[in-house]
Amino acid sequence: MADTVLLQVRVSSTLVRRIDELCSEGLYRNRSEAISDAIRMLLAKYSRTSPEARATALYLSGRLSRTGNPEELIFTPSTGRPHIEDDE
Repeated sequence: MADTVLLQVRVSSTLVRRIDELCSEGLYRNRSEAISDAIRMLLAKYSRTSPEARATALYLSGRLSRTGNPEELIFTPSTGRPHIEDDE
């Protein structure tokens, strides 16, 4: 088994109930498996996004300074598609 780390997060009770429903339906064995799968999907989604697109999304959502100069952003070209680790 791969090295694991305890990650404590707070989520709404509604989300927990919906995760529990997925587990009850047999889609996942437990909450940890469902949340690990969700994190893998999130990482896969953004690993296919260019640095420019990520910076644009951050800028439009207000999480990237609107006062900075666009030339200050440094983009490093990716070499191929990154591999998302599957711990299970």
